[in-house]
Amino acid sequence: MRSKRSLILLVMVAGVVFVGYEVVQHLREQALRAPGALLRLTPGAAVQVKNFHRSMIEDGRKTWELKGAEATYFKGEERAVIRRPRLIFHREDGGTLEATSREGNVFLPGGQLQRAVLEGPVEMTYQAGRFRTDKLIYLHAENRVVCPGRVWGVVDGAEFEGENMTYSLTHETVKLRGAVKTTLHPGSLGRAKASG
Repeated sequence: MRSKRSLILLVMVAGVVFVGYEVVQHLREQALRAPGALLRLTPGAAVQVKNFHRSMIEDGRKTWELKGAEATYFKGEERAVIRRPRLIFHREDGGTLEATSREGNVFLPGGQLQRAVLEGPVEMTYQAGRFRTDKLIYLHAENRVVCPGRVWGVVDGAEFEGENMTYSLTHETVKLRGAVKTTLHPGSLGRAKASG
């Protein structure tokens, strides 16, 4: 009697393992044929992407692009955590404003770049200017970049440091608030063409 129960239990376990194996194989084949279908089956799952790249083209011109070594995309939050992000804004005059950092959180509702937060040592370049800070926030609705902490920069021969920098991409103006210190180097002033 006991061996009969053990045999029935063994057959049931083998059946469950076989069905589970077949389900996993089916999902794997489905994911290879149509990866989007797997995402619909697992809406809360995070997606890992190597060599992440997104960009926006408006009126036939690239306005921004975002690159990274790898990203984890959280579909439910419409947010990506990017390792070694590189955020580039393309200006109408052909110039670019570029920011790189160790890690970034990017919010992409409907595929549109709404907000980006870059952290770690952040390096930013624009024309002849170079900036360094610990945190950078891009706000699409206001079309501006905010660096809430300490900022160090060199623009057209002038070195400066300060706190709470705001850069307007629309008006190309920089504002620093708090503890601003400027050092001018007369031999190198005016060599670069920096606007704003």
